[in-house]
Amino acid sequence: MKINPGNFRKLFLLKSGIYFVIIGLYSCAGTTNTVIKTTPNTSNYTKAYIISAVNSQYIKFKFGAITPFGYIVLPDDSAQKHEVIGNTDFVIKKELEKIGISAEIGNKEIIPEGFDLIVMYNDTWRWDFKKVLDKLEIVFISPDGREELARSTFNIYPNKELHNFPTPEKEVPKMLNQLLKK
Repeated sequence: MKINPGNFRKLFLLKSGIYFVIIGLYSCAGTTNTVIKTTPNTSNYTKAYIISAVNSQYIKFKFGAITPFGYIVLPDDSAQKHEVIGNTDFVIKKELEKIGISAEIGNKEIIPEGFDLIVMYNDTWRWDFKKVLDKLEIVFISPDGREELARSTFNIYPNKELHNFPTPEKEVPKMLNQLLKK
């Protein structure tokens, strides 16, 4: 059987292109890990209290190193406290209300009674042409504040260089669906 070199080249380029597109799209997504510690009846949740974060964490941009062999991405420095970035608490409130759970935003010092669920979150951001959500952790706590019911963590790693500019608006709905098993 004689193989035409022109056809072989085209087929090789086509297969390579498809492979790189699939790998590229797969690597753009961060990972979400959700752990349900108890098996609550999530249909009983009707009212949630969201504890608004006092601050966000921020990872400062760090230039890599250009070498004769290519560009080397340097490891990140630790995240630092920063004023609140974004509107994560309002996004959580909006998404809970879409699901049918009324929500109120407040602070940690005074937690009112009459709620089925307390929601806490921590967010970490980085700079990549704009502020990008690096890590988001949403925690469900029992109304008395003594027991952690569930925790969901979004992390941009391991693909922080190839991402789809994650925001709370993109990640919170997925995380809440996993936390509430919807």
